[in-house]
Amino acid sequence: MRSVHLVLSRAVLLLALAVPPSLSAAQSLPTPTCAWQFSWTPSGPGNWLLADTGNRWWYMPIDAQWRSVTLTGTYPRARFFSIAVYDEAPVSTGLADHLFDAQIAPDPGSVNPFDGARSHGRANHHPQQYTMTVARTEGTAPNALRLHADTGWLLYRLYLSDAGEGTTGGVPLPGIAVTDASGQTTTLPACARVNRQSELATLQPQFVPALLEDPPRTPPVPDHVWFAPISVPPARLLPNPDNKYLVSFFMSDYDPARVLVIRGKMPAFPDTFDGGPVWKPAAGFHDIQLRYWSMCLGSLVSPLPIEGCAVDATTPLDASGFYTVVISNDVLRPDWLPPQVAWIPWGDEGMVPKLIFLRNLLASPGFGHAAQDAVEKGCGLVFNFPTPLTQEEITPAGQCSLAVMGDYYPMAIWCDRRELRAGGWPACFARGKSGD
Repeated sequence: MRSVHLVLSRAVLLLALAVPPSLSAAQSLPTPTCAWQFSWTPSGPGNWLLADTGNRWWYMPIDAQWRSVTLTGTYPRARFFSIAVYDEAPVSTGLADHLFDAQIAPDPGSVNPFDGARSHGRANHHPQQYTMTVARTEGTAPNALRLHADTGWLLYRLYLSDAGEGTTGGVPLPGIAVTDASGQTTTLPACARVNRQSELATLQPQFVPALLEDPPRTPPVPDHVWFAPISVPPARLLPNPDNKYLVSFFMSDYDPARVLVIRGKMPAFPDTFDGGPVWKPAAGFHDIQLRYWSMCLGSLVSPLPIEGCAVDATTPLDASGFYTVVISNDVLRPDWLPPQVAWIPWGDEGMVPKLIFLRNLLASPGFGHAAQDAVEKGCGLVFNFPTPLTQEEITPAGQCSLAVMGDYYPMAIWCDRRELRAGGWPACFARGKSGD
């Protein structure tokens, strides 16, 4: 019966995707009159398309009438940043080009604080400016990005600003100047407001299929929860090419008697949150294994909001470097959870299906236990958004990934709330190993 339900649910999804797009989905976007009018954030109207509590993204369409776009910016004080362009807007067909922080050449007389070979880090007093260009022809200047379509998306990613530096890493957003077909250049002012509801109401249906307004229910996941690496992320979600993702899906209603417990070893990450450079390991680590790690819970329901995340810099670790994350439907963090446990809220029980996804950013070449390595070893799956992966697909991919990632693979199990309170995470995993 379970397999019949799975077949029927996936058939409903595929039939819905075969329906021609609505008129609104085929509409073009208006020419931007200011810079960076949209952003993804973990709260407010920008909480859509699976954001991250530690990160911010700003984005804007590239108009067909623009011959080129020039960005002028200052390197932010943050864990990571990048500039990417995606072909076609409003619905992207794929990454066109991108550069991340250490690859972005500084202006003459400036230094790049992300380039350890040529910089003294963030403490130096040299200028730290850069200039980038986006055009549809091959560029020869430093930091030239190429768009392959008439329209596209320009996206500025900023991961985990340093403490006290605000959401933009202590610097303004990059300035934007556009040159039209006649050669006239116009500098766009920064948008006074971002994520205007009237604009988002037009934009969101073009990213998120109407099917996700009321997604079909599918069978619950087993007690042992597996995560699968995604080898080909959905292009329409504008994925970060410097990330690889581990994903698991939850299609069942929440059982208030149970919580989800997740354990794994934390990869070594940089100490940027406290102001260090990206090549300085955080306390307790001797090297860098990933530039950034996070675990987020989101809803595979329009408009794809996140409920919460555990971010590397603020996730408690035990003496062996392992994290424990508990997900429950409590409105506030349960007071009985010990301080060394990270907590993520389940959110609205009516927002199902859910998904958990881990970001593994810029794995170091010698690490060997990241999601990138699992994909390289053939464990990855293609996420045909919005059709969720089935447990029959996820389980073998997860087992394959566990063999590659070892202790760094997230082990997860549904656990009775009383059992967790009485015996902690070891009690939950001991029961899981017994096959109960």
